[in-house]
Amino acid sequence: MRSCVFLFLTGALLLPGVFSWGGLEAQVTWRDMVVTGGLSSEGYQGNLPTVGQVVRDSTEFASAVIGEFGARGELLAQVGERGRANLAFDGGLRQFSARGFEQRDYAPRELSGTLNLGYTYQPGASGLLGARLRLRGRDVADRPPMPLFLQPGYRAASGAIVGEILDEEGRRWDLEVQGEWADYLAPAFAPQIRLLDRRTTGIEVGVRPNWERSGDVRFHIGADLSRFPEQGTFDSSDLYRRDQALQAGASWTWSGPFLAQLAGEARMNRSNSLRPEYDSGTVRALVAASLPVDVAVTGYVALTGKRYRHPTDFARLIPGEEANSASQAYLSLNRALAGNLDGTVRLNWTRAETEIGGQYFQRFGVSVFLNYRPGF
Repeated sequence: MRSCVFLFLTGALLLPGVFSWGGLEAQVTWRDMVVTGGLSSEGYQGNLPTVGQVVRDSTEFASAVIGEFGARGELLAQVGERGRANLAFDGGLRQFSARGFEQRDYAPRELSGTLNLGYTYQPGASGLLGARLRLRGRDVADRPPMPLFLQPGYRAASGAIVGEILDEEGRRWDLEVQGEWADYLAPAFAPQIRLLDRRTTGIEVGVRPNWERSGDVRFHIGADLSRFPEQGTFDSSDLYRRDQALQAGASWTWSGPFLAQLAGEARMNRSNSLRPEYDSGTVRALVAASLPVDVAVTGYVALTGKRYRHPTDFARLIPGEEANSASQAYLSLNRALAGNLDGTVRLNWTRAETEIGGQYFQRFGVSVFLNYRPGF
């Protein structure tokens, strides 16, 4: 993975320019390039078990100092008169120094990366077609027990086909069909992590009404089908776990002297295995503004309620739902320090589930980052 990231970054730096495919020229330019470095101090609360850790060495409270280095950027290409392509990447390294566990101190290291490739084509003034491909990966060394929760290492690939059309009433409809493959990396001492491998397909339909009011409003409804090839059901007629999820929600965005966003979503998950069946709801709000002292402030809060349909001592989550089902909040202050350098101070709080459904931990901390933009 490290060598692939290095080769990609080297090639990306040399890519911008004018290219031609079969006489069709494309101008490739940088949209943004940011190199980030920072330090965080976090506390974790919740003496809970976890699927990925077989040695019990948990505690009620743990703390960690985290050094972080990362880079993100995006390349844009105008292909012909109606086509547009983009290539975005985001990768980084986080090194933890954790304290407070019963048997020993841990030093987990997390290396992660995401690569997004997209293409959109506008056949006319009222329509849009597009496709996306995403590759994601994470490696975690010395993964600690609770309450310092880190998602296990994985490899994932997903793709989507999207479309958008403007109808005669001025409503803008959008459609997305997507699929994802994800395999988790199981160390020799915890082979049960492979039970989290999944294959997912889904569809979502959204509409933006033509309302004469301030702000942009969107309603959506969608469905997902997931199967877990390594997770049995103990039912000889239906051997492997399959989930069906239905979600619906609405969002509102307003941009003026400041940016405001408000969204709500309800989700219903059903399965051929009773353990993961649940209903949940989430409300999100974001406000971003510039203060008179040249400081940009962003506040975000997401509150989630979740109820399992069948009481059980063990309800395994779909990987990633510890984030989807989380309640979290942060306050971020950003200020320019030089022409291509800015600094960020961020306060954050999270309450989320582990892989054991219905079991929660809390994380809270403060981070300081420097963001450097090379300017190419």
